[in-house]
Amino acid sequence: MARSIHPTKEKLIATMVSLMDEHALSNIQVDDVLRDSNISKGSLYHHFENFEELVESALIARFAASVDISIELVGAAVNDAVSAEEFVAKIIEVTTVTQGRDRSKFRLERARVIGLSVNSPRLLEALEQEQDRLTAAMADVVREGQEKGWVNKTFDAKTIAVFMQAYTIGRVIDDVASKDQHIDSQDWNDVVNASVKSLLTV
Repeated sequence: MARSIHPTKEKLIATMVSLMDEHALSNIQVDDVLRDSNISKGSLYHHFENFEELVESALIARFAASVDISIELVGAAVNDAVSAEEFVAKIIEVTTVTQGRDRSKFRLERARVIGLSVNSPRLLEALEQEQDRLTAAMADVVREGQEKGWVNKTFDAKTIAVFMQAYTIGRVIDDVASKDQHIDSQDWNDVVNASVKSLLTV
């Protein structure tokens, strides 16, 4: 069940997320957020212990956004497909979207948040809560596929959900390689799709 969030707090986070789309995080100041959100400094510090907590909340929001998109796409595949074959084909389409070279920035940002959480108990706690939500939502979608007989019931739905998120994060290894050493995107997709077919096919 989604947790409610105060509209002012939500606007501050959304403003910070938007600023991060346009500027390096190190260049964003409190005054930038206050100006763009038209919210007072007093309100900001009513909802956040400090500016760092707002930054962490925005990082978590961005971390979750791309996974939520994947969950929606997989959910649509479960709901729209009329056969197991069509379902697998739709999942392969999702792979093409999520594994693309143009998604490198978002994968790197997710890896960055995970790394930052090592030295920040507050960020780690927030990340744990959000990751639990994301995995539970993906697992629910996988269970729907299992109930329809399209996803192998041999494997636990939650484990499949974690795996589906893990191979996206795993692409970061290639994202940080030098440009002349990048693997071919189609080769990567072929490997992922072969794994997915093996995992999902009943």
